[in-house]
Amino acid sequence: MAVKILILFALGLVVWQLFSALRAMTRGGQGDPQRLLKALKARVILSILIVAALFVLGSFGLLDPHGL
Repeated sequence: MAVKILILFALGLVVWQLFSALRAMTRGGQGDPQRLLKALKARVILSILIVAALFVLGSFGLLDPHGL
C-alpha cells in the first residue's frame, strides 16, 4: 500500500511541475526561460523514474496488476 501512495505522490509532483511550466510559459516576456526549462526537465526526469520504478517493482512482485 505504501508503494502505491509513493507512486501517486510522484504523479502529483509531475502534474505540479507541468502546471509550473505552464505558469512560466504564459507569463511571456516577463517569465524566466530557465524556470520553464527547469520545470519541464524535472517533469521528464520524474516521469522516467516513475516508469522505471513501475517496471522494477513489478518484476520484484511488490506491485501487481489488478487484472481488469
